Amino acid sequence: MPRVDEALYEHLEEHLMSQNVYLTDAGCVDGTLELVYETVLPTGGVPPRQVGSVIVTLREYDGWEPRDVGATVTNPDGVVHGTWEVRGSWLCALEAGDIDEHEFSRRAIDAVRAWGPRPDAD
Repeated sequence: MPRVDEALYEHLEEHLMSQNVYLTDAGCVDGTLELVYETVLPTGGVPPRQVGSVIVTLREYDGWEPRDVGATVTNPDGVVHGTWEVRGSWLCALEAGDIDEHEFSRRAIDAVRAWGPRPDAD
């Protein structure tokens, strides 16, 4: 997958480490930002809070333009815990005020596909 620009990669890496999100790859495929990251959860699953952390970090990046975002979440051994996606149209609707944070979060959490227990909080 073609790698995202280095500045965006470094921004994500720097800001997500404190959230226990360890970026291992980021690129664009057919206009979708595809991320691969490790989480330290021993039981599997994808914590909804991590999805929020990634999206907030993207939105804070100078020059960020809403687009589809997909992620694959692994443990440190590379075992897939799950995937999630956020549609660019949801991000645009959020920025335009057409949906609120609660509705955006509901959509994002519904788009999590996890293997193993689904953590309610982290």
